[in-house]
Amino acid sequence: MMVIVPRIAVVSCFSTTPFIYGIQHEDNLRAGLLLSDPAETIQAFSEHKADIALIPAAAMPSLTDARIVTEYCVGGVPASKEALLASDDALVGAWKPFGKLPCAFAVWAAHADTDPDAVEALQHALTYGLEHGYEAILESAFAADPGRAYAELAHFDYIFDNQKDKALKKFWNSGLKAVPRANPG
Repeated sequence: MMVIVPRIAVVSCFSTTPFIYGIQHEDNLRAGLLLSDPAETIQAFSEHKADIALIPAAAMPSLTDARIVTEYCVGGVPASKEALLASDDALVGAWKPFGKLPCAFAVWAAHADTDPDAVEALQHALTYGLEHGYEAILESAFAADPGRAYAELAHFDYIFDNQKDKALKKFWNSGLKAVPRANPG
C-alpha cells in the first residue's frame, strides 16, 4: 500500500511560528511543507499543489473546493487589534465595520478529497506546536529576543470557535474584499 504524504502550504510569518514548528516536529505527521507568502499559498492550494493550506480568510469564498478542517486559525479579538494591525493580513483593516466581533484572519482549509487521517494528524501537529510555543520561537527567526517574541504570540487567538465562524460568515456575506499582501511580516 502506498502512503500519500499530504502537501501543506503555510505563510511563513511570526504568527504561524507555532504551527510550522508543530508540523515539523510532531512525530505522527508526515507531510511536505511549503512555506510562502499569502498569494503563493492561495495559488498552491487552488492549483492542487497543496492538499491543505493556512488560507487568508478573505480568500476562502473564492476557493470552490476548500473546506475549513481544523479547530485552529490565526485570529484575534478586539483587544489584540493594535498588535494585529502591525502584523499579518489585510483582512484586519476590512474587519473594522464588524467592531467587537472576534476575527479569524487565516483558517486551515483542505480539498474535499484530502485524506481525513492527514487532517487529523495535522490537528495533532498544530496542537503540539501551540503547546510548544516557546520552543518554536527559539528555533525561529525571532529567537534573538525570545521572551518578547513569546509574549507577542499571546496577542493571537489560535482557536477557531463558533464565534469566529459566525463572524467570518457575516464578513463573507457582506461582500467586503481584502487582498492579502505579498509579505505579511
